[in-house]
Amino acid sequence: MPNDHRENMRAVGASVVSTRREESFAPLPQQPTLADILTQRLHVPWFGMPIAAARHGVQCGKLAMAAGCDDETILACLLHDVGLAVNRPDHGWWGAQLIEPYVSERISWAIRYHQALRYYPDPNVGYDYPEMYVKMFGENYQPPEYIAAAHREALAHRWYMTARHITMYDDYSFDRDAPIDLEPFADIIGRHFKQPKEGLGNDTGSTAHMWRTIIDPTKLL
Repeated sequence: MPNDHRENMRAVGASVVSTRREESFAPLPQQPTLADILTQRLHVPWFGMPIAAARHGVQCGKLAMAAGCDDETILACLLHDVGLAVNRPDHGWWGAQLIEPYVSERISWAIRYHQALRYYPDPNVGYDYPEMYVKMFGENYQPPEYIAAAHREALAHRWYMTARHITMYDDYSFDRDAPIDLEPFADIIGRHFKQPKEGLGNDTGSTAHMWRTIIDPTKLL
């Protein structure tokens, strides 16, 4: 290898190291659980969001619980924005994929389709178009066709109301001072989230790599 090329590559490596973000998260237990990740990773906002996904999800889940929703709906509400730890665009799809190996098909389906349903009012269940979206997207915003297609598909699905419940409580769950209290959900998580004994990110599940990214988002490669 020519010396000038070697020196160039060393310079690139030094640049990568120098621009690495300082470690901002404490180490997790060797066998991380969902609760560990919610309270020690998703406890802060990612990708410029106005509220941490765990704080938002706890509020949404508690509203579903107070409304008498079943366990799977409550867990879907609790976890509906976990995809924001992976990516902001299409977070419903990312979130559903992330948890798919560990929850029922109904829960992951609801998280995937809540992203589309939130753009469409449903007066039959008391869901109005959020004022927040008017401010974000404008008065006459038309979602892209793939969102419209997902909405049409969800309307005809047997789990429509599971996803719709997420949107119904979502808009009321933006208290930035609300505690991330998982105690009310401990039994539901225990029965409906298949926690791998090796710990999330250490198992052979199809999305283990995504959990590893959430656990250590600052590693070099």
